[in-house]
Amino acid sequence: MVEAVPEDDLALEDLVRSGGIETYFAPVVDALTFHRVGHQILQAPVGDPELGRAESDSLRSAMRASSMIGDIDASLRDTALRTAEGTGLPKSNRLFLHAEAESFATLEDRTGEPDRSVILQLDANRVANSPASVLRSVRSARSLGWGVGMSSVGADLRSASFVPLVNPSVVGLHPDVLRIDSDSHLAELNRLLHAHIERTGAVILADGVESEDDLDRVRALGARFMSGPYFGEATQEPHPFSEPNEDALVSHYSRNLPALGTPYSISQGLRREPLVMNREMLIAQIAALEERALASGTATITLGVFGEDETFSEPTRDRYEKIRDTVGLTAMFSGGFDGPPIPGVRTGLVDASDPMRNEHGVVVVGPDWSGMVAASKRNDPGSDGQTEYDVYITTDRYTCVDAARSVLTRVAPLNGAAAAQRA
Repeated sequence: MVEAVPEDDLALEDLVRSGGIETYFAPVVDALTFHRVGHQILQAPVGDPELGRAESDSLRSAMRASSMIGDIDASLRDTALRTAEGTGLPKSNRLFLHAEAESFATLEDRTGEPDRSVILQLDANRVANSPASVLRSVRSARSLGWGVGMSSVGADLRSASFVPLVNPSVVGLHPDVLRIDSDSHLAELNRLLHAHIERTGAVILADGVESEDDLDRVRALGARFMSGPYFGEATQEPHPFSEPNEDALVSHYSRNLPALGTPYSISQGLRREPLVMNREMLIAQIAALEERALASGTATITLGVFGEDETFSEPTRDRYEKIRDTVGLTAMFSGGFDGPPIPGVRTGLVDASDPMRNEHGVVVVGPDWSGMVAASKRNDPGSDGQTEYDVYITTDRYTCVDAARSVLTRVAPLNGAAAAQRA
């Protein structure tokens, strides 16, 4: 039986497909030279008295509530790119386009057009809803020649949790970041973002710049790109600009690898012999890293692997309840779990053929540090008859990130109600 599509969804799709959406272009400038480096695209229904961020965000909110989000976003993207071409913008003029991962399945191959630079900006607050599909979509988009960034980062530090895993070339700040009064919040955000910039060559885009005071905040945050009313209103007739002498994104390292394997198999790439531990020592090692995760702040992801265990100790439960309330995303996986082991902690299917059923450990990834314990149970007991494990302990950034990506391929997406509550 085919499920009926709600009338509101059909009306929104018809509005988009019938040309009822206007596309505007807001200037993006270089914070060092004040030269234009791109156009940020805003879209809203025809007839809005004033096109700005709020109108564009309202359209996005309506689309995200729709069951047809992928189709509608693909239509919006097509409209924006056709409009850009129709205005005569040269292919060297970079476009910053808000995008939804649900539409990435319809992206066309742009690898034959290396001069056209389009940055698809994913909303940072939506990535955690379905990280497995988002990370797959990001890799596919990059393989097809599209740039991938993130938007709305920083008003809530949780929004930085997936920056290391998505690896955006452009980290777009939420406009509210320019209005935050808390120096401690800004200091923490600075530390998190600049760790990503140093490691990957990405840039920060400060959105919502309105005044000279905002420019002071931009400089304090180290944003390379800026956008907002201070640089001119959004227009349907954008001015083409000459290609900048220096492309600030040319050095970004995307490292677009597939998410394969398990934490232990990925750790074997460290090319060193594993440690050998009994269960008691392994549990102590894992607990030590879980305690470190507790002190890491909200912009952190913590993923526990429990083999085929159906239960765990009270100290483990206590730690994960605290981790759940502290970090950006917490998940626990085991072939013995038939549902979320702790309310509010994510999980997913670890099927009978999954080699992760033979593993224990924890992966912690924050924007500025990472750590992992990955253990594989040995078939034969040790000389004292106890179960033994081959164990890797590492803080190698890419090993931890790859392991987190691999584990997250198993996480179940949030349902609509849970996703809305998180947002």
